[in-house]
Amino acid sequence: MLIVPTEKQFDWQHAPFVLIALVLANILVFLLYQSNDADKAAAAIAPMVELGYVDKEWPLYQTYLAEQQRSDELFDARSWVRQGDKSRLAQSLLLDHGYYDQLQRSARSEFDYDFYLGWKEQRASLQAGFDSMSAFAFGLRATDVSVLTLLSHQFLHGGLMHLVGNMVFLIVFGFAVEAAIGHLRFLLFYLAGGMLAGLAQVVTSLGSDVPLVGASGAISAVMAMYLAVFRLRKIEFFYWILFFVGYFRAPALLILPFYIAEQVYNYYTATDSNVAFMAHAGGFLAGGLFIGVALLFDRNMLNQEYIEQNQLVSLRVQSLAAIYKAIEAFRFDYALKLTAALIEREGIDFELALIRFNLDKIKKGQHFPLSFRTLMTLKGLSPAELQVVNKFWLATDESAALLPKDEQLKLAFQFTGLTDLRGAEEILAHLFETGYKPSELGLLAAKLANRFAERRDQAKSLQYQEMGQKLNRDGRHGIV
Repeated sequence: MLIVPTEKQFDWQHAPFVLIALVLANILVFLLYQSNDADKAAAAIAPMVELGYVDKEWPLYQTYLAEQQRSDELFDARSWVRQGDKSRLAQSLLLDHGYYDQLQRSARSEFDYDFYLGWKEQRASLQAGFDSMSAFAFGLRATDVSVLTLLSHQFLHGGLMHLVGNMVFLIVFGFAVEAAIGHLRFLLFYLAGGMLAGLAQVVTSLGSDVPLVGASGAISAVMAMYLAVFRLRKIEFFYWILFFVGYFRAPALLILPFYIAEQVYNYYTATDSNVAFMAHAGGFLAGGLFIGVALLFDRNMLNQEYIEQNQLVSLRVQSLAAIYKAIEAFRFDYALKLTAALIEREGIDFELALIRFNLDKIKKGQHFPLSFRTLMTLKGLSPAELQVVNKFWLATDESAALLPKDEQLKLAFQFTGLTDLRGAEEILAHLFETGYKPSELGLLAAKLANRFAERRDQAKSLQYQEMGQKLNRDGRHGIV
């Protein structure tokens, strides 16, 4: 379920300086600081395997997990041992601080004295290097709460998509809130909301050593502030629920109970998820509380002129609303007609290409191949948009027949930058079978080999290294 407000448009007359600074801070922390995390992890994991520490510690770790009744983790660890995946096991050993604390107390009696002397110093060094990763150094853990980590965890993210998703929502809600309550108050409420969101997660996960990172809690506070600012004023929302999308107008506060209920429901049902649902709910409650308390002390706090200002809805938004309304009513031919008119007026972009693709896919008409090719060959896509393209490439049975081989090759190189590499693998396999451009395919195979090496998937990395070498030889000798 996705519900976001579209009432206010970005307005430089009310420039969101604090919002821009927060977004830049999150991006810079991710690029300049968190980008070193993978190297820090590798520098600790590889020696754990090479020095034999994994083999020595595995019996002790197995006993520890059994004593702690952590059966799911014990099952996973035994699977890695059977598969010979010592790197995964080493990572688990380094992640488990409770195990390491117990190991330090018992290692002297468990290991040979000569081994213990070298292990003690080197193992501590490896653990310290692993713990210097951003999530452990400045993430929020229920076992180690401080004012610093309550603040710092808000500027860390678990990956690029985590960062992009959070920043999009911060921008969507944040600029209107900052214009309505002022720069300094927005900054203070944002940071305090993130801190209370973190505390809500800590209270519901006491004893957990898993670090919490991300701006989601603070952004939930901003979302609540948006609703509290507009309160019973009817504003326009965009919604996407399962297959239904469109716009509706409703009092802002109507969304509040639905959002909190969703987070609490997910907390109790999505037990395997890494999402901090209670941090979201806590941040949301904090944001609404901040506005309520602030209004008690200063009823003129809000910029009523900005709040009451009617901003004209763009022609594009009106057209998209009409398209989504037609889709919701299952009037697919009419929706296609409206989409074609909007494309003719404004040109093609990802959203319009995706709408047309889905409509033509439903109709299974003669225009579907063109819609498919257009979506697959769009330029300048964001990682999130490219991930959607990758999903539809994999889901379309006749993908290879609908796209020229040159375009397939270009697309495969783009797919190598994604988390899901199946699209790139599928294209490479198809083009390899047809003997298409061995030298270019050799580069693609090498790229995939590097990506799987980064993931420590040695089997696939070796597979594509060998394929790349064969393709390069074939390319040099003119063999197809």
